[in-house]
Amino acid sequence: MNPEIDQALPSHIDNPQTIEPIAIVHWLREKQLLGLPYYLHAYEGCAEIGWGAKEHVSFLGGDTAEDEDWAATIKRIGNHAAAANSKAFGYLGFDAWDSLQGFAPDKSAVFSLGQFFIPKHRLSIREGQIDYFGNDHTIVECVRQTPPFSPSPAPAESCPDVEFSEQDFIQAVERAKQSLPGKITKAVLSRYQGFDYDADLLELFARYCLPQKNIDAILMDFGGVGAAVATPELMLKIDSGKITASPLAGTSSCGSNVEANLRKGQRLLNDRKELAEHTLALLQMLDELRPYCEPETLVVSRLLDIVQQNNVMHLSSELSGQLGADKHCIDAMLSLFPSAMVSGVPKAESIRLIRRLEGFPRGLFGGTIGWVSGHDCRFSLTIRGIYKYGARLFVQAGAGILEESDPLRENAEVNLKMSAMLDALSGNSHSVRLARNACL
Repeated sequence: MNPEIDQALPSHIDNPQTIEPIAIVHWLREKQLLGLPYYLHAYEGCAEIGWGAKEHVSFLGGDTAEDEDWAATIKRIGNHAAAANSKAFGYLGFDAWDSLQGFAPDKSAVFSLGQFFIPKHRLSIREGQIDYFGNDHTIVECVRQTPPFSPSPAPAESCPDVEFSEQDFIQAVERAKQSLPGKITKAVLSRYQGFDYDADLLELFARYCLPQKNIDAILMDFGGVGAAVATPELMLKIDSGKITASPLAGTSSCGSNVEANLRKGQRLLNDRKELAEHTLALLQMLDELRPYCEPETLVVSRLLDIVQQNNVMHLSSELSGQLGADKHCIDAMLSLFPSAMVSGVPKAESIRLIRRLEGFPRGLFGGTIGWVSGHDCRFSLTIRGIYKYGARLFVQAGAGILEESDPLRENAEVNLKMSAMLDALSGNSHSVRLARNACL
């Protein structure tokens, strides 16, 4: 890595013809201006597009020494990004917890479990204004000319050719319940479906992520690995030392009927199992974050709200605190990694149980994705995504298992979470309706 990075100063773009971020990405790609790696990240009323690499780090890819300090690598590129008035964007796969190599769930492809890069070019879009950070000002003219983008229709049918089946999952839930209670009080089990389908991630992002709500919508492509993610869960944000985490757990279906959604939300708030699933992980997250906060600053600032995506609602809480003066944001992020919301309580024991019962790598699913710049960062859980390893696509979702879990109900919850992603792959909106009706 080269610490001597030129600082990129912003160029303001006035009155562009269109400020649709996905249209900009599509147009840049059509003009062969979009170099790998690239990302599009939309959150909190803004969007960022970054592409090309001034600096790029990759680790846990099979050729990494076992004792390499990859946490220090992330900190280093984050510091370089801050010095360049930029951000280092990237991901950390779930399997970085205990593996030195990333694998697709069916082991059809290998990839690095962690990658971050500082983009050569970055566009920041907020409140109808665009700022360009980079050294090629022809990009400014390109953005002014960007035409609208309309995604192609989804194929009529796309069937998985490999999966962890519903029956496999139901049996895994039954076996997990035999280990509860004891040392483990909650374990999150998942299912996946794999497709021999070399689809365009940009098209999938447009069909799946853009219609969702209450999310970080992320499109990323590092070449051999990429994803289109509509994650509803902020794992950790640190802005000028202020820490925010917004954990989700506890699930119900929802739809367009406001009154019906209110009733389902009230049932969710009164469901002992769903409340326990949420609060067990929330307490663990408090214990994990506390050593990285200034004393007496870490609090639960919001407890057990209901948040909705298009076809699913969750119990949501918020933690807030102040990062310790001698602490780094990456250490705080890694204290939560992988989140108790996608692993279990306690974490190490539940991950060992997950490994035994699932029997496949999780890859990107359940990891984290986002950016770091100095001591500021924003990382979301890598859930509700369509993942691409090589030329194959994967959809994956999980459910929290407690002693009182009903295996059929947990399987229906996974179907519900997968349904919108599968719809984007197949164009079969009937899958969403079936999953909604089956759950709860």
